[in-house]
Amino acid sequence: MRYSIAIPQANQFATPTALRSMARAAEDLGFDGIWVSDHVIVPTGSDYIPENLVEPLALLAWLASETDHVTLGTSVLILPYRNPVFTAKFLSSVDVLCGGRLAVGVGAGWLEAEFDALGVPFAERGARTDEALAVIRNLWETETSAYDGEFTTYRDVRSFPKAAPGRRGTIPLVVGGNAAVSVRRAAQLGDGWHPINLSPADLGVGVADYRRRCDEAGRSPGPVIMRHMPGGRTEARANGRAPLTGSTREMAADLAAYAEAGLDEMMLSWADRSVDGLIARWRTFMREVASKV
Repeated sequence: MRYSIAIPQANQFATPTALRSMARAAEDLGFDGIWVSDHVIVPTGSDYIPENLVEPLALLAWLASETDHVTLGTSVLILPYRNPVFTAKFLSSVDVLCGGRLAVGVGAGWLEAEFDALGVPFAERGARTDEALAVIRNLWETETSAYDGEFTTYRDVRSFPKAAPGRRGTIPLVVGGNAAVSVRRAAQLGDGWHPINLSPADLGVGVADYRRRCDEAGRSPGPVIMRHMPGGRTEARANGRAPLTGSTREMAADLAAYAEAGLDEMMLSWADRSVDGLIARWRTFMREVASKV
């Protein structure tokens, strides 16, 4: 199994020094990937999302020059918020700058107040997400492009680079979300599925559904990458204990159960009061938990 981290990017963690320390520690400790989150504008007083989150595309471009070999990704980029043509261009540019290490987790979004502030109809988020995925693929995977959709239209344009030098294929688009519509989107339009905070048993059910839908769509299943966010809204518990809590032996057993359920990558989204404290947690996980699986 691959292991990655979703780095905090707000408050005391949003400085160049803090972000550089976390990125370099992730590589030194042997993590496979670094992922960043996306919110553009957040209602005042939110108790779930930091109000001053560093913009993810800017952070990805910065991380491209601060890292050497880890995958860089978004968990998740909210496609309806953004112009898909500009987004495709920005992401392909980041992929070139980081040497083909980019992966793009995408989602339809859920915070209606944010849609209102950005002038995007909340009810259209699913349709806009599906079309944005089609637009991005069209621009990445063809030599010249034309597209005539409900929200995006262009004709006779040069497409963006298919891939950074050395990359096999195009940038993977991994669809986030636990709901059935997200699993459907992942199977039909994505290159993998990105759930959050499922128990091993629930993940196994989801993986089976994802693979079935891929088969129905005539597509090969991609990787399953789960974000583990302690205390998150969808956190599942078994026998009164949340996954990846308790002793190191219990945590290693949880990882083994996730692997058995079909998980390809565990993304840790842990919090701490300081950069040093967070890095210490990562070090303990890699040395005492991941090494025992």
